[in-house]
Amino acid sequence: MKFAVATTAISLVAHSVNAHGYLSQPAAYFPNGINTKYNAILTESCDPAFSGLKWNDSPQANTAMFTKSFPNSQFKTLRAMMDTAASDCGNTALTGSPVDVSSLSSMKWQNDQEQMGFIDSHHGPCEAWIDDTRVFHSDDCRRDYTGYPAEIPIDYSSCSGDCTFTFYWLALHEPNWQVYKQCAPIANGKACRRRWMTANLRSEN
Repeated sequence: MKFAVATTAISLVAHSVNAHGYLSQPAAYFPNGINTKYNAILTESCDPAFSGLKWNDSPQANTAMFTKSFPNSQFKTLRAMMDTAASDCGNTALTGSPVDVSSLSSMKWQNDQEQMGFIDSHHGPCEAWIDDTRVFHSDDCRRDYTGYPAEIPIDYSSCSGDCTFTFYWLALHEPNWQVYKQCAPIANGKACRRRWMTANLRSEN
């Protein structure tokens, strides 16, 4: 009986750690095994534009309220706001081998336990960045991308050589906003090849 209780407890812990999804394309590197727990918490106190508004409504209503009030905040991008709470890559690291994105035209987010992309209840905005270039934004990723995995169109052409791909997702299903941030080292083979060919042409002239 004690064994059964312990096993159940371990299972619940594992579910809470890995039940939020992960960046599968380009694949994020988890040095300590896949851990998809949120990186940090933000609340309405992060900016006066959010203060005093209703944040305990449905996930969809909370997201609509955030979308309406965000332009009045000090932040120009979702990244700028979320980086105040999660400045690094959280449970992911940039020490893995770079993912060649030269043949890719999308990113993928998936939750293997729930067999879905974004969790049903976790409505909220998301952004993707390649270094300091924003390449994607949605006011509600759960609403806009419902597949398994959730596949989002991405233009990787802004990456020239080795870059960092970072995905941000803010879950607004409760007043404590959950910050999800995962990174992947990427390399654009086409860009590298273009630079190599240009260098060779210059050396021949």
